[in-house]
Amino acid sequence: MQTRCFVVTLALTGVFQLYSPHADAQTILTPWGNLAGMRVSGAPVEFEAGLRMVHPEWVGFSSAVKYLQRPRYSRTGARAVVESEIEGMMFRQVLEDTTPGEATLELQVTSKTNLSLAGAYFCVELPDTEFGEGTLALVQTGTAGPTSLTLSRAPQGNGPELLRQTATGMKIVGPQKNLEIRWNEPRTVRVRREASNRPTALNDPSIRQQFLANGPAGQPTGCQVYLELFAGDATPGRTAKASFRFAASASPDLQPVRLVLDVTKPGRPFEGIGGNFRLQFPKTDSAVLQYNLDHLRVAWGRLDMPWAEWDPEELSDPLVAARAGQVNQKVNDAMAMARTLARRRIPVILSAWSPPRWARALSQPPGLRGTALNPNKLDRICSSLASYLVFLKEQYGVEAVYFSFNEPETGVEVRQTPAEHVKFILRMGAELVQRGLTTKLLLGDTAHGTPAALDFIRPSLANPATHRYIGAVAFHTWRGCTAEALTGWAEAARELGVPLLITESGPDAHLHEYPSVRLEPWFQLEEIELYVRCCAYGQPATLMEWQLTTDYSVLTGGGVYGEAGPLKPTQRFWNLKQLGSTPAGAFALPITADRSEVTCAAFGDLANGAYAVHIVNRGAQRAAMLSGLPKSVPVLHRFVTDANRGMQKEGRIGVQTGKDEFILPAASYTTLLSPANTRNP
Repeated sequence: MQTRCFVVTLALTGVFQLYSPHADAQTILTPWGNLAGMRVSGAPVEFEAGLRMVHPEWVGFSSAVKYLQRPRYSRTGARAVVESEIEGMMFRQVLEDTTPGEATLELQVTSKTNLSLAGAYFCVELPDTEFGEGTLALVQTGTAGPTSLTLSRAPQGNGPELLRQTATGMKIVGPQKNLEIRWNEPRTVRVRREASNRPTALNDPSIRQQFLANGPAGQPTGCQVYLELFAGDATPGRTAKASFRFAASASPDLQPVRLVLDVTKPGRPFEGIGGNFRLQFPKTDSAVLQYNLDHLRVAWGRLDMPWAEWDPEELSDPLVAARAGQVNQKVNDAMAMARTLARRRIPVILSAWSPPRWARALSQPPGLRGTALNPNKLDRICSSLASYLVFLKEQYGVEAVYFSFNEPETGVEVRQTPAEHVKFILRMGAELVQRGLTTKLLLGDTAHGTPAALDFIRPSLANPATHRYIGAVAFHTWRGCTAEALTGWAEAARELGVPLLITESGPDAHLHEYPSVRLEPWFQLEEIELYVRCCAYGQPATLMEWQLTTDYSVLTGGGVYGEAGPLKPTQRFWNLKQLGSTPAGAFALPITADRSEVTCAAFGDLANGAYAVHIVNRGAQRAAMLSGLPKSVPVLHRFVTDANRGMQKEGRIGVQTGKDEFILPAASYTTLLSPANTRNP
């Protein structure tokens, strides 16, 4: 859109104090209960460690998995606590960072049920990328026999078990990273290289199905070290306790990263960051969204259509009732929010979550999440939805650009099959045209950016009759978003000749269950790395934060999740603001980095000489060299966000013959902006 009137005011940098209470935390404890590595002198030492319930005969295991639990997470200073359950096995973990590169973990496991097991183990997964061809040596072994081995990348040919011994600790020495773990008493140690590292649930078929669908990759990435907590079956009340001390060191790769930009192949335009504005917290939403609208350049807004409240009775006409002044307060609030965005020239997307009872199918698919709609009432359903859009335009002066059902392939809350998605697009598209509305439909608006979610939209892509009604292709980032999958989504949008929109963005759909995790530096870095990766491979027109209200807030204080003090921006806020400094409508430009720890994306407004290069460094501090800039760009301004800085300006960089040399701080997000993009128009 060329009608944006926002000003990118970089003078705001430094005005607000960055809120990062855990900036010195070195060890990652995920809220579902797995350790996910440590950071030493800025360099990550990557491994995974957590509780595993090993099935009888060592045929598979159950473990903590993202999205499949309801954990409790809290942090006080350097101390983080997770309490959760795996198939009736309660566990509590207390992690504390003691000194840089060192941490302790206290673990307690208590069974609530009878469970047939080979045993309960604390398992440390040692990836080949960090420790392949390194050595593992056990400490204070209790029996004769081998006490060390080489962590070979190649299969050993003697079955999965490579070593069994009793010990009180182990030292793992890799090519550049080292890890030492000690425990409180002698324990049986089994070093294995599994045929699969995918967890499989033991008893519940529905849980097993989710594990298989959403668990980690099925091929092992390295060796596993199993530390026995107890052997044999679990029985009610059986308990095990263990204490672990972790110490990591690293000789990180400090070779400069080379970034190569190609301005001769402009891609699709990026209009800017967007946000979701689904109102759920009346006491705090108003202040939070006002702050974000005032201090971020928001290019797109997505709102909830309270469909169930708009049209609760099938035999009534909701438009007639609304014109007579009978409007539910939730509907009024949602429409007023749309008007607030429209007054700021922010285009609006409407998505429906909960359907009215009359629209639901008489029988629902067994074992599936979500609500199927009654196919015999499709005309009435489309009339109801279109009436909402008509009233929004008549009474609030807002015409929605796009409409969708939220996450229909997953069923949050309306569930559709791919064939039903096609039928809805055809019928609803015709209804919108008949009502004189310019609103188009989103294809997909799926929960995940995965190949499986792409399969959901393929029948619509293959049906030319749907194309006239589709305004954009859309997905959410809760799973997937590999380079390959993102490229597939970009190709789907190009096939239709419409934009690709990321209508919900974030790395964890369950963040509302453990909101303090959003303040962890590792989480905030993970989030912006995801966004930059999406921009690089997907080339979306916008990337819409979930949310810019209280829910999943990028602010803290002000009563958000009960947090005290005034509203303050977090590292996530500054990440968004920095990404949003991209010139509106700038084309995506190809850019490559020759180090795997660095993710980058670039944009250029070629006509006006305005450029933005976004770089996320997940590794240690290193030098960087950027080449490929036009000679017409004399200098670049460098901005950095990390655990201690919020879009802090780090000075001007002179560009010589299209090359720029600078420093990438450890665990940081750096943006380079040309002068045309850093001054007010």
